Amino acid sequence: MARFSNGWHPNTTKGEASSPSYNWAAVVVAVVALVLYLHTLHPGVGPYLDSIEYQITTLVLGVSHPPGYPLYTGLGRLFVALLPWRNAAFRLNLLSAVCSALTVALVQQVTYRLTRSILLSLFGALSLAVAVRFWYQANYAELYPLNGAFVAATTLALLAWMQTRRPALYFLSAGLYALNFGVNAPAVVLLPMWFFAVLVTDHRMLTRPRNLVLTALIVLVAAAQYLYVPLRAFQHPPFCNYCPENWSEVPAFLSGREWWGIAFGVQPRYYLQRWADSGYQLMLQFWPVGVLLGAVGLWNLVRERTRLGVLFLLGLVGEWFFVVTYDVVDWADFMHPLYILFAPLLAVGLGEAWGWLAARTDRWRAPGRVAVLGLFALAMAGLLVATAINNYPLVDQSQRTDWHAWARDLLAQMEPGSWVLTPPTPTDGFVHSWALRFVSWAENRVPDLVIVYLPGLDPPGPPPGYLRWEEAEPHLAEHPLYVIELDDERLRNYVLLPVLRNDGWPLGYRVVGGRAADGGVEPWVSPEEWVQIQDRLLWP
Repeated sequence: MARFSNGWHPNTTKGEASSPSYNWAAVVVAVVALVLYLHTLHPGVGPYLDSIEYQITTLVLGVSHPPGYPLYTGLGRLFVALLPWRNAAFRLNLLSAVCSALTVALVQQVTYRLTRSILLSLFGALSLAVAVRFWYQANYAELYPLNGAFVAATTLALLAWMQTRRPALYFLSAGLYALNFGVNAPAVVLLPMWFFAVLVTDHRMLTRPRNLVLTALIVLVAAAQYLYVPLRAFQHPPFCNYCPENWSEVPAFLSGREWWGIAFGVQPRYYLQRWADSGYQLMLQFWPVGVLLGAVGLWNLVRERTRLGVLFLLGLVGEWFFVVTYDVVDWADFMHPLYILFAPLLAVGLGEAWGWLAARTDRWRAPGRVAVLGLFALAMAGLLVATAINNYPLVDQSQRTDWHAWARDLLAQMEPGSWVLTPPTPTDGFVHSWALRFVSWAENRVPDLVIVYLPGLDPPGPPPGYLRWEEAEPHLAEHPLYVIELDDERLRNYVLLPVLRNDGWPLGYRVVGGRAADGGVEPWVSPEEWVQIQDRLLWP
């Protein structure tokens, strides 16, 4: 079968690896991707609960939910503390954009090593860059982009080691893979892929005592990042979600015991449905033609360069198995590594399609052959452009200032020392209360604001920033008290005063009275203010 180029062989020479055009192509796709992502980047706090959690964690150098994600916290803190632009939430969102652009560059490098074609490597990398979910996740604070950068970097290191057998690349792959556990614990599903690369390339890297000891040392150094969790948690930072109180609780926290029921929790009878749904998600990223090209590319690798084909197959199967069995509503978000591993295969498949078409038109007259091949190339380039144009409005979050503006407006009307009741978890107000917490600390707006958490739940931080409901309830009338969600059965006993924006839109409610023991209403404000607000009250 004809080939896209003459160099489709797994061995890489020193000259090829350091080719200026090879490296500049990575810079080009990274810049293109970063420009796109900066245009669609979320400008502030949000848009999801986990995003706000990470924004708070990096702001106060706290601890996120189990297992704590220390590497993400550390890198995020550097972005928040050192960058001079905009607000702290924007800076952490920017980390996602930078990591995603880096991932695109790394995918270009991986693809070039598979195809030896700069054009094909550009196509594979840009296909990933404009994939709708990958692009969307580049716009806000989350773990996926940094995890994706580590997945791409580990894959590149393994691939380069398999092609060159340079020991330094093996140790680099071990370090990258081990560090990734500080970002994403489910990285364990890539362990078969990593072990396979070792066994088929040079098993002595794990059987020779010296190499084994050095590998173990690398893993231990990477694992040491998790010492941050207990050491910081025991200092009682302002924010510490599911915080371990002592050393006996640390193993459960680090092992993510809180999530044991959902990891691999989908019942087997639903596997087929989840498999079909995940296949649909893959087609949303790369269109059916892209999925077909990726399948052709994987088949070509397995057939002609079996070790490389099995390497990618194990990576895809591991990540896909996790996605199929992960029992959460937002399971599709965890397909992020799948897209990264699939994009190079798409480019390999495109090379095969080009080779097939070139062979079929080899005996044609030059004008006809050039026209057919030119139209094919234009169609592929047009597919990239059309994908970017189609996806831009779907991923654009650059105007999502509503939560940040709401929090600023509400805090502007609060008194120092105000308390806020956390709304029930199923409501939008629950997430809004986290945004309020972030803005109050990040912008020094009512910084002594106290969040009163839900009954029966441990708050994600210690006093004075957070209080348990059971501790706060007897003292509610002693402080300015606000609520932001009416869907709360606790409000049946309170008289509420709407807090309005300049245009009359309600931002929240201040509790100005409560039901007395005799069934009447007891004002919590002065008699003069009580008289003035009678016509605006919401009664229990």
